[in-house]
Amino acid sequence: MIAVILLLFSFVNSVASNCLIGSSCGAGRCCSSFGYCGTGVQFCGTTGGVYATRDCRVVGCPSGGCCSRFGYCGTTAEHCGGILVPNPAIGNCRVTGCSAGSCCSPYGYCGNTAAYCGTISYGNCAYTACASNLCCTQHGYCGAVGASCVSRKLLNNITPASIEGEFQGQATYYNETKVSSDYSTCGTERARSLNEDDEIIYTAALNQAQFDPYTVDGIPSNNPICQKKALVKGPQGEIIVRFVDRCPECKEGDLGLTEEAFLAVNGELGTGETNVEWHFI
Repeated sequence: MIAVILLLFSFVNSVASNCLIGSSCGAGRCCSSFGYCGTGVQFCGTTGGVYATRDCRVVGCPSGGCCSRFGYCGTTAEHCGGILVPNPAIGNCRVTGCSAGSCCSPYGYCGNTAAYCGTISYGNCAYTACASNLCCTQHGYCGAVGASCVSRKLLNNITPASIEGEFQGQATYYNETKVSSDYSTCGTERARSLNEDDEIIYTAALNQAQFDPYTVDGIPSNNPICQKKALVKGPQGEIIVRFVDRCPECKEGDLGLTEEAFLAVNGELGTGETNVEWHFI
């Protein structure tokens, strides 16, 4: 009887609120595509927040101007860093995203070298550590043991989050149309159907603690977790999802689910958050 009560309790909706459902973030803060409040491009880039009209990392700079790492346009070395930001009409990967195997540089160009990938926020291994046979490089992302590890950080007391076994966590509804990229973290076009034959495969985002340790050389779209499937059980049903994204605000064990996936496991949007059990398949 106690076990049944505990099981039922684990599936009770969280009382916490998802700001995509209707709650306000307050002045100066924006609601991210994953339903969390905050500031900066991650939260405000496409949500109509304070950064949407002035942060050149999102909207670009006029012809002849450069975008500083702080999101302001100018023509000095501090702004330009040797690379011009494209006019928004031409395209900026801070808006359009990059295809699989490449990263978007602070100046809005796609590439796969350290200049493009070394400064992105993916894979802060000082906090998440690295998977087996990888080490944490001076850029803060995981790399193959060897030359890239000459300046590796010492992480003797940190182990990466496990991806084996059963997990319990919170699923949050996320709106993929609000994400400031045409491509997901895994380099998948967001509009692409992922269904296989007659089986519905929903799309999902994995929390950064379990995703980042496997991101090699700062290129998240090459992460082997991309395209992996999982069985997710919620209060109203179970579904199969494929991970094509990374939820930077989600805690270890948590998932981001698109509207269709969230409704399939929870029955309704409700507060936009619900407890789930899941495992990789």
